[in-house]
Amino acid sequence: MTHNNRFKSFAGAHCDVLSARALAETVRLMNQTLYLYRYYKEGLNPFRSTSNLNDSEIIHFMKKHFPAHSWFHGNPKERIDRRRKIESWLHHQFLSSGGKPQTQHPCYFTLGESPFLKEFGYYEGNPSEVKIPLSAFSSRHISFTYPDSFFSEWLSRNKDHALYNNELNGKVFSLEEMLVLLKNKVIPNNVYMDTPFCRFHFYVEAQVWDYNLLDTLKI
Repeated sequence: MTHNNRFKSFAGAHCDVLSARALAETVRLMNQTLYLYRYYKEGLNPFRSTSNLNDSEIIHFMKKHFPAHSWFHGNPKERIDRRRKIESWLHHQFLSSGGKPQTQHPCYFTLGESPFLKEFGYYEGNPSEVKIPLSAFSSRHISFTYPDSFFSEWLSRNKDHALYNNELNGKVFSLEEMLVLLKNKVIPNNVYMDTPFCRFHFYVEAQVWDYNLLDTLKI
């Protein structure tokens, strides 16, 4: 199925009230008013991925810059392997939906602000942030999951969990598809999952697949 046909089919399933023309205009306006946020530790390059490193380099990087990350250091091999498998899944799904990835390892953002990420302490201090208009991207550059790709993929394998959502989890959405979901209020608010490390608050994760584009943006 081509990207256009996939989107028409997806939009049709969510279009019982709005006409196709009204929906398209609403999506266009939403695209102009939403922002992506990238949180990062001050002093580090916000537009780089540790996934481009080999395993030993990743472990060294994490020990140097994030020594308090017990969730990673407790079993680094498992964490790295899981991330690589998820990124392979994201890449495959993005290609299948018509995306044009320029990398195997995307740069991760949140769609809208995430007070949880800012306050959780992941960055071992107050994080710096980059804010970019969503309109800077097209479906060739960007994809989305709900919640973040780790939890979305995990929930798709644990369908008996109370938070599993058949319409949202285990899926990678195009830009247009995510805007339709937001317009029709399909994305739930104030959802969280208790984990051994924290109460993880769900958010929409954006994956940007073109680092050259990111480097050209005036931040």
